[in-house]
Amino acid sequence: MNDVGLVQVRGLSKTFGDLNVLADLDLCVGRRDFLGLVGPNGSGKSTLLRILVGLHRRTRGDCAVFGLDPEREPIAVRSRLSYLPGETSVYREMTGAQFLEFAVAFHAHVDATRTRRLTELFALPMRQRVRAYSAGMKQKLAVLAALAVDAELYLLDEPDRALDATMRMELRGILREMWKQGATFVLSSHHLEELRDLASRLQFLRSGRWIADAELRVAEAALRQRARVRLTNDAPPQGARIVRRCGDGSWIIECDGDPLAWIAAQQSGATLAFEAGDPRLDDLYELLYLPQQPAEPSA
Repeated sequence: MNDVGLVQVRGLSKTFGDLNVLADLDLCVGRRDFLGLVGPNGSGKSTLLRILVGLHRRTRGDCAVFGLDPEREPIAVRSRLSYLPGETSVYREMTGAQFLEFAVAFHAHVDATRTRRLTELFALPMRQRVRAYSAGMKQKLAVLAALAVDAELYLLDEPDRALDATMRMELRGILREMWKQGATFVLSSHHLEELRDLASRLQFLRSGRWIADAELRVAEAALRQRARVRLTNDAPPQGARIVRRCGDGSWIIECDGDPLAWIAAQQSGATLAFEAGDPRLDDLYELLYLPQQPAEPSA
């Protein structure tokens, strides 16, 4: 394979026994990309990242990272990238400081300024043994180790798992700053709107296959005919199909045309809130991955 990107995948498939986990994937990640991987648990995101690192052997297809085959040259590949697995694994008997020193020793360059900034941000008890850490503290330590190094490529599998909203916001700012300075990322996350805010492009995995662009365009067009509305009374909206009622009392409706035309036809003062326009990633995810009930016509 020609080295036209940091990552090149063609026809990649992976099976575990009779289970097809990945099927005929093509992927190119160029330098300074920020690729967001979207998909539910079991869609193949973690398996793909493990193949890129050389932790899983592919069943079929071609895979190159930095122009190298991660199966044949895993050490050469891993020395140039930083990988954060989805299941946090840290050595319990080490102190936080010992684990960090151990984790970054494999790499040629460590960013001292970023390491200090993350250490202060996470406020971890670095002299304590990791066995005394909570799940969130272990995740912070793993993120610290993954981002402390200067790498050509960062493969991050749910880095914001077990982090609270404040820490996720801070981490998002650091990742964005690193990307603007030239870093390349492949990142999966279940915090979808935060992922959309970060990534320069998204790829959607479903049952081990990429969702085709044509299906994405159809789903996005359908969502543009939907709106979220909250009314002054408790009655269902009129003149549109009802998709569902939300927990906050608002309604998701589906219009035959532009939702703005629907809201313009409503009586003055009948609407408390109205939202329409570009579909949110949460809504797109729901339409692509979750079973759909047909919209009900309003009375």
